[in-house]
Amino acid sequence: MKKLKILFILPICALFSCSEDDGAITNYDLGANVVLNTSSLSNLDEDHTMEFSILTADDVSVSGVAVSTGENTTDATISGDIATFNSSLLGTLNGQEEDGIDITAVTTLSNGLPYSKDFNVAITKALSLEKGLEAITYNSSVEDTLTFAASTKSAIIDNISLEWKNGKEGTYAPTTPLGEALDVDGNEIIFANFTDESYGYNLAVKDTLYYRFIATSGSLTDTLETFIPIISQTFEAANSVSLSSDLSINKLSLDTATFYGDTNTEDGEIKFQNPAGFEKEGDTDIDFVKVGDLSGENEHYNTVDKLFSEKDLLVAQRLYEAGTAETGFSEVKKGDLYIYKITRATEDEEEVTKYGMIKIGDVITTNGGTTQTDISIEYGEAEIK
Repeated sequence: MKKLKILFILPICALFSCSEDDGAITNYDLGANVVLNTSSLSNLDEDHTMEFSILTADDVSVSGVAVSTGENTTDATISGDIATFNSSLLGTLNGQEEDGIDITAVTTLSNGLPYSKDFNVAITKALSLEKGLEAITYNSSVEDTLTFAASTKSAIIDNISLEWKNGKEGTYAPTTPLGEALDVDGNEIIFANFTDESYGYNLAVKDTLYYRFIATSGSLTDTLETFIPIISQTFEAANSVSLSSDLSINKLSLDTATFYGDTNTEDGEIKFQNPAGFEKEGDTDIDFVKVGDLSGENEHYNTVDKLFSEKDLLVAQRLYEAGTAETGFSEVKKGDLYIYKITRATEDEEEVTKYGMIKIGDVITTNGGTTQTDISIEYGEAEIK
């Protein structure tokens, strides 16, 4: 055993006794300490060798370490300055992840002093998510990656299986998204161009994919559940502006939400059209489709307000392609919704195409020295990837 030539004066290895008669405190130097080296286990490690380190002063030896938890007690095996016992003493580990398991080590010292020390063994899940997913973006070429891992102290994981279901109330069924068995140490599951046909899940926007990983080690199992909403491609936020017949501010760059005067022929992308509408400006590569009856759409998109609120560009693209594109509208009214498609050149002279929505608000005409019409609009756009 390791021999220490210093006195143990820390509270962790000292025993105090109080005398009620005079209030004096006597500090007994134990000359020994026990340290739990195996401070954590996975919930599959029900047959793992747990280890204590024993530290003693020159004139003290340890002849026994009794380990207990609840009503279960075992004598640790001492070899040199190490004492070991089996984790089977702790019973079932699955379900103990929140608080861990408390144990007590009662050590028999050659100096006859009593020594009892409490420990907590942390219990972790064998399965974990190294990279979770907040959502899977429908029909996007941008990869969404879910990464899971499996780890134990010594338990051998025989296999990891995976199940899926649609929504909380669905029923789990086996799935192999990688086309082969999952690696027992963990894997990446990559979602790209995800549609209702992917993996045979038949999931659409607004559905939620539930995954349940199951790690098996002999007769023991650990499970890990995660859920991932299926979302559409959208624009992030809407701009609120007023398009005016005032010739000093009658042109608008949708890209920058900046107004320009009628004499500016370089920067505007749309402009006010008499008597109360809008149209493309100059050679801007833009056109528009007015949204018609939406009553046949999914309940999330069956009104103008719902569609604009969802900001769903995949629906917008479909409505645009099904409609008749125009370069402008001379009269609009409150509540109208227009889908637009615009192509711009980047600084690298590459072309980027975006889809957007324009929702018409109040249309106000005032008569002062001159007649002026202002059209309140909300709009937003983004590239579909």
